[in-house]
Amino acid sequence: MSRQDTDDRKSTDDRKSTDGPLQNGQRPGSERAQGGIDGEALVEIDGLTKIYDPGGADVLAVDGLDLDIGHNEFVCLLGPSGCGKSTVLECIAGYLGPTEGEVRVDGERVRDPDPSRGVVFQENRLFPWKTIGENARFGPQMRSAVDDDRIEELLGDTGLDGFEDAYPHELSGGMQQRAELVRLLANDPDIMLMDEPFSGLDAMTKELMQEMLLDIWEEESRTVLFITHDVEEAIFLADRVVVMTARPGEVKEVIDVDLERPREFDMVTTEEFTSYKERAIDLIHDEAERAMAQAEGQ
Repeated sequence: MSRQDTDDRKSTDDRKSTDGPLQNGQRPGSERAQGGIDGEALVEIDGLTKIYDPGGADVLAVDGLDLDIGHNEFVCLLGPSGCGKSTVLECIAGYLGPTEGEVRVDGERVRDPDPSRGVVFQENRLFPWKTIGENARFGPQMRSAVDDDRIEELLGDTGLDGFEDAYPHELSGGMQQRAELVRLLANDPDIMLMDEPFSGLDAMTKELMQEMLLDIWEEESRTVLFITHDVEEAIFLADRVVVMTARPGEVKEVIDVDLERPREFDMVTTEEFTSYKERAIDLIHDEAERAMAQAEGQ
């Protein structure tokens, strides 16, 4: 698809999404996706466009995306594979630079990685030659800011006390991801960027990790951007679910999740939760089909 074709489709989609009143708290993707517990944005994404050049052929991954994330807010990016979710996260982290547009954190343009923006990936990035305790201390050591009491507290909160001297390969997948959370939080980030961290876990472990993450988030009062393909996971975790289109990634719609906190997993069977889930599935279904068609076309 050419850039002009993309611009034409985007213009058409914008006209459609502004027709008619808002329903059920959902805002159309053409409006700026704003949010925040205190009404102020910590992360501001303005017109983010990213073009990759694999083998000399331009690939428009993200196209003019606008999104605000508030202080202490939990936001999930939900979308099909290849829609640019990870690209957005890596631009916030400072690992990638936008082709157009910009990302600002606390009013400052993001140009490089910074320990205030911690990242957890789908596959853990623990150093295999270091113990769990050494992994947790590595980031703070690089900043000469090790707090052993804090690390001990985090290990206890995540059920890893007693495993400080174990190596990553000696732990289960769920325990490794808990160690990743400890590593992340030991570095005291303001923003937690999480790229499908629980997707490789079995269903029961995944549920426990989701509840643990919410407990930590509520206690620590941090800002979270969480990427997932899992509709139920997104609704359970988030204050807002940002549904993205198939490539090129844009904001299709934002769902405000007005479910009581703290949340426990038995709420997934409630009528209110099911209503949110059905809405999200309806939004993502067409995008998943488009993403599949794109993949088959390639």
